[in-house]
Amino acid sequence: MKRLSLRRRLFVLIAALTIAAVFGVQVIVIRGAEKEISEEYNAKLISDAEILWDRIRESDVGLSGDEVTETEVDLQSLVAELPAEDRSKILDYADTRAFRIWLNNKLVNRSKNAPNENVGPVGRGFNDIVVNEAPWRVYSLQNPTHELIFEVWENLAGRDRLRREMLLGAAGPMIGLAAVLLAALFLSIDIGLAELTRAVDAIDQRSEDDLSPIDVADVPYELTPVFDALNGLLEKLRRAIALERDFVDNAAHELRTPLTVLKLQSQLAARAGEQERREAIDALQLGISRAITVVEQLLMLARLGTQDAPVERVNLFNLAQTSIAVNSTLPIGKNITLGLEGDENLTASTNGKLAAILIGVLLDNAFKYTPAAGSVTVRVVKEETPTIIIDDSGPGVPADKREKVFDRFYRLAGAITPGSGLGLAIAKQIAERLGITISLADPPGGRGLRVLLQFPLAFSAEG
Repeated sequence: MKRLSLRRRLFVLIAALTIAAVFGVQVIVIRGAEKEISEEYNAKLISDAEILWDRIRESDVGLSGDEVTETEVDLQSLVAELPAEDRSKILDYADTRAFRIWLNNKLVNRSKNAPNENVGPVGRGFNDIVVNEAPWRVYSLQNPTHELIFEVWENLAGRDRLRREMLLGAAGPMIGLAAVLLAALFLSIDIGLAELTRAVDAIDQRSEDDLSPIDVADVPYELTPVFDALNGLLEKLRRAIALERDFVDNAAHELRTPLTVLKLQSQLAARAGEQERREAIDALQLGISRAITVVEQLLMLARLGTQDAPVERVNLFNLAQTSIAVNSTLPIGKNITLGLEGDENLTASTNGKLAAILIGVLLDNAFKYTPAAGSVTVRVVKEETPTIIIDDSGPGVPADKREKVFDRFYRLAGAITPGSGLGLAIAKQIAERLGITISLADPPGGRGLRVLLQFPLAFSAEG
């Protein structure tokens, strides 16, 4: 099925409404005019009846003598001697007018085109009568004292003819008006859609690398939501491509050193003696472990950019408890004291899966930097918002470096503990995705590092 263009759809719809409105107005105007004409013709009947009444009574046509006989009156000859104004009023409608005079229930005078005595006198005032299939409107003046009835008849065919002439006369201008309106409508739609056409052409001429927002300044207001949605899609695509490029750049940057070390260690192991070979193999295994950790962290960063994050109500104490259980094997051999305390019923709106990864990353970081026989404590508390606090007894982070350590690959000068500089960067990205405020501080004892995760009171994440 062929789809209609927007231009054609708008034109067909508005044109139909315009034509209906134009001819609706025509019908209303004609109906009103018909009413006015009917009232004017009725008034004319009354006026003609009164004029002829006066003239016939003054001339006593057909009203004198003891024996009254029926006569026919030719309106043309009857009004010949009347004043010009009165004569004009009668002759204008002579072809559709007639009259009859009754005296003592006997037809004594009538015009040539009036019905004979077979059609009896009509009632006083207006009457509608059909004679020989012709519709007539009759106005009757009666004088009960003299038993005199004077009737003026109007053949309604004259009104019908005038109505048709009026309809045909109005149809031409109305059709012309409709044509002009439709032409103006088509031109207006074409002009209105010109900006949309230019915007589409501008998009079509873009290169595949141009993901900048579309300028909506000249776009019609009604189409702004469409272009806003398209700009939102372009922004998501731009971020996805940027994440992909960052992943490739980060992987190349971070894997270059461990892979070079692995190559050197393998060459050394191939040439060394037994003791040196064992040391080289140990160093090789350590390098492989570091490379695996870096790859896992890079993949996690890449997945975070596109992973869905549906929100649910999560028990933060249970979440922390599960994260500790999953990561409890990390500090084996360091004899680290691990603790969990706080409100067991505290909940927050968040994504449980990503929040668990966030806590796991921070626990891994705490275990890595906490010395042997140190401690790591997790607290679940309700402050201004639901909060998880992770305290460790490691070397801590200087106050002037606490924002910088969230950057990718940043490591404190003189750091002894091996690492990639990605742990806190991953934590920061997850926290931003979940609307969680992450910050660093000194623990109550002054030594070590405190990480605060402040969950929002209400949060809605987009996938």
